[in-house]
Amino acid sequence: MSMRPLLSLVVLMLAALAAVAQSPSAGERDSLTEVSEKHAALEPVARIALAELNECSGLQYLGGAFWAHNDSGAEARLYRSTEMDFAKAEILDVPGADNVDWEDLAVLDGDLLACDIGDNGRARESVMVYRVRYVPAGEKPARVELVAACPIQYPDGAHDAEGAFVKDGKLHLVVKNRGEKSTTLFRLDELKDARDLAGKANVALAVGELTLPAGEQITAADFDSASGTLVLLSYTHIYRYSGDKLSGEPAHKTLIAARQCEAICFKGSRLVFANEQRDVYAVNGFLQTKYESMLPALGKAVLPVVKDAFEIDGTGEAWSNYRSEIALAGRGQDEHLGWLLAGDRLLLKGRLRYQGDFQSSRLAGSSLGSAILLSFGVERRLNVAAQDLQIAIGDNGESGLEAWRVDLTGERIKLSRLEGCALKGCVKKGVLEFEASIAASQIWGEKVPDSFLFNAMTWKLRGERELQFSGEDIYSLFRPYLWGDVNLRRQ
Repeated sequence: MSMRPLLSLVVLMLAALAAVAQSPSAGERDSLTEVSEKHAALEPVARIALAELNECSGLQYLGGAFWAHNDSGAEARLYRSTEMDFAKAEILDVPGADNVDWEDLAVLDGDLLACDIGDNGRARESVMVYRVRYVPAGEKPARVELVAACPIQYPDGAHDAEGAFVKDGKLHLVVKNRGEKSTTLFRLDELKDARDLAGKANVALAVGELTLPAGEQITAADFDSASGTLVLLSYTHIYRYSGDKLSGEPAHKTLIAARQCEAICFKGSRLVFANEQRDVYAVNGFLQTKYESMLPALGKAVLPVVKDAFEIDGTGEAWSNYRSEIALAGRGQDEHLGWLLAGDRLLLKGRLRYQGDFQSSRLAGSSLGSAILLSFGVERRLNVAAQDLQIAIGDNGESGLEAWRVDLTGERIKLSRLEGCALKGCVKKGVLEFEASIAASQIWGEKVPDSFLFNAMTWKLRGERELQFSGEDIYSLFRPYLWGDVNLRRQ
C-alpha cells in the first residue's frame, strides 16, 4: 500500500473520531420533542439538585465536567459535576476572590475565567475576571487555584454585562442593552493580573455593535470554536453569530420560553442552558437546527362528560370518580383544579393558593380583589377577543365566594355577576377551596362544542383599570401560550 492511501485513511479515521467526540453520546436526552420543520417543543432534561446552587448564573463544560456558579452576593465558589443535575458536585472555593456579581464562565487555554462583570447600577469603577485552574485530587483533595485576578475597565464608563466568551484566545464581553439602539461587544487584548498593573486596569476595546431588539438583555454567551459560531442567550431568544461577523444582525434567532435563563455553554455539538429556577435544557446538534422557536409543548386537556347531574356540597366527593384533573403550571403539591361536564352543568373543584390581600369591603369602587380566572376561547389568537369568555371566581370580601363574567376587551375592565352559578367553599389561611356548578349555557350557549380553547390563571383587580397577574401564582395550563386545546371525553 502506498503512503498516500494510508495517509488518507488515517485522516478519515481522525475525522471520524473528532466527529464522535463532538457529537452527543448515545442515549443523551434531548430537550426537544414534537419537532417540526421550524418549531419544536422544549422541556428540561435535568433539574439542579444541589441545594446551594440556587441561582445558576454561569455554566461551562471543561475537562469532562460541567462548571457552574451562583449569581451576585454568593460565595466566591465554583461547582464541578459530571452530571447536569449537580447532585454530587464538587464544591470548590476560589481563594482570594470575591463574588460581587459573577455573571458568566469562559475558558482560556484550559483555565476557567469566572467573570465578575455584573453592574446593575453601572457604578463600579472596574469589574473583575478571575482566572482559575482546577487541580484534581491527589495527595490533597481536589481544589482550584487562583492564577490571576484581572481588573477591567471600559473606555466609555461603567457597563453592566452578563455575557462572556473567548474567541481567538481573547476574552469578549457583551454588555446589557438598556434601551440603546444596539448592544456593544468589547474585547480584551490582554488579561493582566492586578499585581502587574500598578493600580490600573485592563482596558476593554469596543469591537462591534450587535443589532438586537431595543432593550434585549443578553444574559450569557458562549463561542464554539469548531464551527466558529457565537451564541447569545436572553430571556426570550438564542441568537447566533458567525465568528467572522460579530456585528450587525444575527445570522439566526430562536424564540425560547424557558423562564429566567442566565447560563449557556457548548458540550461538543450539544447546547446546554439553564435557568435560575434550576431547570437545565440540552439541544443535541443545535447549530444544525433551523428552528424559529423552541417552546413548551402546547397544552392539551380533556373535559369528561356524563349524563348524570350532581348537587355540590363543597367537597366534590359526589363526582370525584368522573372528573379530570387539569395539569396546571406553577401549582404546589397540594393544589389542584378538576372539572366535569355533568348534564347541563360544568362542575369545578379546586384548591389553590390565594393572595386575598385586598377585598372589595376594604376598597372603594368596583375592586373585587383576587380571583381565579377561567378563560374559554373560540379561536386561537395572541390576545383576548370580545367573543372569548372570562369567568372569575373569588372572595368578594363581603359575603364570601362569588363568580363574575369579565370583559377585558375595552378600555376599562367590566365585571358582572355570573348568572346560573352555584358556589361552595371559602378562603382560609391563604388557600382557596371551592366547588362550583355553572350552567353550560352561560359558557357555550345552546350547544357545547366537541372541542374548545381554555386557560386558567390567578389575578388581582384594583378598580376598573388595573389588572395584575400574581407572579408565581399564574396557574396557566398552557404557559406561555394564551390558549390550549380541550376535547370532550364522553363517559
